[in-house]
Amino acid sequence: MRTNKNIRIPKELLWDYKEQPDNLLWKLQRIAEFFPAYGNDAENIRMLFKYKDGLKLDYGKCRLIELYYEVLNEKTSK
Repeated sequence: MRTNKNIRIPKELLWDYKEQPDNLLWKLQRIAEFFPAYGNDAENIRMLFKYKDGLKLDYGKCRLIELYYEVLNEKTSK
């Protein structure tokens, strides 16, 4: 599983920062804001799902992350 150091934010999402902050929730929040266009790989989906309660997400975005997580688990359990 990824750690805080391993989560990389694409440069397109860092328009207001020279370097990404070294804060796990900040990184996940930024990815979540642009999900699923960014962050739709298996590890990011797992991290977003794990920390979704600590992120500021509207219902639709939260549900979308949950759906991606459910599908990911279906694929890996087969």
